[in-house]
Amino acid sequence: MNKPSPAFEATRVTLIGMCLDLILGFGKIAGGMYTQSFALITDGIHSLTDAFTDVFVVIVTRTAYSDPDKEHQYGHGRFETIGTITMGILFFIIAGILLYDSINRLRASESIPVPALAGVVIAAISIASKEWIYQYTMRVARRLNSNLLKANAWHSRTDAFSSIAVLIGIVAAQLGYVWMDIVAAMFVALIIAKIGWELCADSLKELVDTAVPDHRRAQFEACILAVEGIQGITNLRSRLSGGRIILEIRLLVNPRISVSEGHQLGEIVSRSLISQFSDISEVLAHIDPVTHGEERSIPASLVDLPARAEIIDNIKHNWKGLLTEADIGSIDLHFLGAGIEVDLILNQDEIPPGLAQDLETAIQTTDYIVCLRIFHKLYESKIDCQDA
Repeated sequence: MNKPSPAFEATRVTLIGMCLDLILGFGKIAGGMYTQSFALITDGIHSLTDAFTDVFVVIVTRTAYSDPDKEHQYGHGRFETIGTITMGILFFIIAGILLYDSINRLRASESIPVPALAGVVIAAISIASKEWIYQYTMRVARRLNSNLLKANAWHSRTDAFSSIAVLIGIVAAQLGYVWMDIVAAMFVALIIAKIGWELCADSLKELVDTAVPDHRRAQFEACILAVEGIQGITNLRSRLSGGRIILEIRLLVNPRISVSEGHQLGEIVSRSLISQFSDISEVLAHIDPVTHGEERSIPASLVDLPARAEIIDNIKHNWKGLLTEADIGSIDLHFLGAGIEVDLILNQDEIPPGLAQDLETAIQTTDYIVCLRIFHKLYESKIDCQDA
């Protein structure tokens, strides 16, 4: 059985929450009218606004989890970031409305009718329902590492807090303490505002590419250095996109390994990081020779050198009369700290006496070449692997 996609899971849990909000919203409004509880009516309106935000979450999550395209080549994770900020702002607005309404009700507390005890039952059902949807949504959010779903889960819990305030208010009103309902509502408004601030603050850090904390960086570095063949890290940069981490790293390797081996080491590091840390979505690995030192700049001896083709042409020109094109198997260049080291592989069974000295003398006029190593082919096997 195929595992549901992240977009499907996020959409499913949000739609369940939306249906619950619609049922509770209309139920609390009807119950508030029947019991003469203005707080219950207000809480019902609050639940209906949650249904609207659920629709918003469905739209944003479907976009955030869609594959990269031509216009968004790093994916759509930032849509989730923007959605989380919008949710945080909505929390502020809801908190402000609740606080303003509570202050007005506190001023006119004498004119508020005493609600019927049936409102307690409705508030209790609302509390239990919102706590259940909070736990369910938060489990999915943690599994998907979705800040937007976490925001929606907290929104559900604040609804439970609102219903608790309503319950306290109704019970207090029955006991003659009408003002307790107002104080509880103001407390809930402050909690909602605090959650809104935290959501906005975390997402704004993501928008301005704030790096991961130092302890996470240390974990990543330990994972990288555990890969055999990696001799150091010259730079590690990180940024967040939709709650997922994108890493850019510069790795130090043996300067004489092949390009393909260096690439393979980078692939091993990338796979190791992504498999060990579930919140890493992409790793961009750059391979540097260890002789460049800890600095990221190219050594002064390698600055303003000719292109490879020009270097090879100069070498062959200096060897004119000593070697033919047929004699040369390959010429490999190693750009190291002191200059360029040349590896020459000859298509000969053995090196004639004196040839090595003559070749070395011929290229000594090229000041950026600091070393010449000459090899001859003893045996070359070409294996043609075909499907059985």
